[in-house]
Amino acid sequence: MGSLEPLPSALNSARQGHGLELKDKLTVRYAGDARHNNDVGAIQANHPVSVNCTVFYYELTVLDGGISGKIAIGFADKNFKLTRQPGWEVGSYGYHGDDGKKFIGSGMGEDYGPTFGGGDTVGAGIHLGRQELFFTKNGTKLKAAHRPVRGGLYPTIGLHSKGEMVQVNFGAKPFVFDLEGMLAEERAAQRAAVERIPVSPGTSHALVRQYLLHYGYADTLAAFDAAAGITAAADSSASAAAAADNAASGLALRAELRRAIMGGDVDAALALLQARCPALLADSGRFGDVHFQLACQKYIELVRGGQVQEAVVFAQGTLAQLRGVSAAALEGPLRDVVALIAYQQPETSPLAHLLGQGQREAVSDAVNTAVLSVMTAAAAAAAADASTGEAAPGAQDAGAAGASGSAAVATTSGAAAGSGGGGGKDAGGTGAGPVLRPALSVPEAAAAARSVSLVERLLQQLVAVQATLHEANGGQGGVFNLREHMLAPGAV
Repeated sequence: MGSLEPLPSALNSARQGHGLELKDKLTVRYAGDARHNNDVGAIQANHPVSVNCTVFYYELTVLDGGISGKIAIGFADKNFKLTRQPGWEVGSYGYHGDDGKKFIGSGMGEDYGPTFGGGDTVGAGIHLGRQELFFTKNGTKLKAAHRPVRGGLYPTIGLHSKGEMVQVNFGAKPFVFDLEGMLAEERAAQRAAVERIPVSPGTSHALVRQYLLHYGYADTLAAFDAAAGITAAADSSASAAAAADNAASGLALRAELRRAIMGGDVDAALALLQARCPALLADSGRFGDVHFQLACQKYIELVRGGQVQEAVVFAQGTLAQLRGVSAAALEGPLRDVVALIAYQQPETSPLAHLLGQGQREAVSDAVNTAVLSVMTAAAAAAAADASTGEAAPGAQDAGAAGASGSAAVATTSGAAAGSGGGGGKDAGGTGAGPVLRPALSVPEAAAAARSVSLVERLLQQLVAVQATLHEANGGQGGVFNLREHMLAPGAV
């Protein structure tokens, strides 16, 4: 489970011990005389247990217990002697049916579980998340057999009395033991343990509020604040702090930008940026990737509107600047965007996803993050200059005017809206060309320009912690998948 490497699926007929007869790739019989301890008939699976799976488990059913029922199930390394029972040799582990003992790399067994024989189904599993070996009998899990145990071992069975015959199940049919039920119980226990950790309501509120603020969801944020009793009319430190956060981060501007881009009006968004956050358009070194996304979205909106000639002109002007200089990571997206015009009905083409709201939202998020970075830096610079009593040089160019308050927003919003309206009617114009300078950002600069919400930061830390735990476990067990843990059971 959880591995991309081939898992054990059949017995390896190319390597087998003494006196074995393979009926098929899953059924084997012992036909030897079993006169001494070195004529055991052992056989391994065709592949080892991958270190990347969380749990590996298999079962065998005893079709015939033979004369003495000396049947063993377990795991062993690739150097295991196939004339010995699993567990007798170093690097091997076994559960034996004739005495119910477990053997851990030694001929001296330890009392472990019940004996097993004809008609019984026993299983062997390795839980790599815990580095734990376990066995089952007739659907019941026995106590942990050994810890720690590593991946890379081969499922191994041993037969050692005449007439013994077993059939192995590597998961091609349902197991007798409820493996999925065991894993579900583990997940439920983990969730319960997490849910017992106290988190103050104030912390949860602050995280949600900061996320909405970070992404410029102004209307939702206002409703959220109102529900929490933080309103503009309320004379409280909470409302004052909220208002200060909104202004410092340019919430009004970012909300307008999101509405413009989600509405398909890239020209209106560019007008807003030019008027109230010029630093973003001026600094293609840091924000060239955002310029690239805006330029592509402009072209997409032209194609969406059926303005083919205008789209061609725009592509020959602005997008042509990227031809031959794009990094490999951008060549594919650029090629797809330009190719959109080749389809008579692009909305039903293989590139139809470019016309979806998801594409607009991705561009909105990129612009939002860049604006937030500019505004935050401008506010920090202004605060530092204020503490020294000096004016902030170039604060207007840095975008501080857009964050200074509602007066500045009101003064420019009419012009921006007018420009946006013109952009909608004359969207075929190439006015975006002189404004945008698509470029490949220096990786370090792009990373510095990228800011994330507190929620995302917490999730990043969670993934980092899980990666560290996986490394501490020797790289064994399933790799943590954030999406699986975020979605409710059964969600797509």
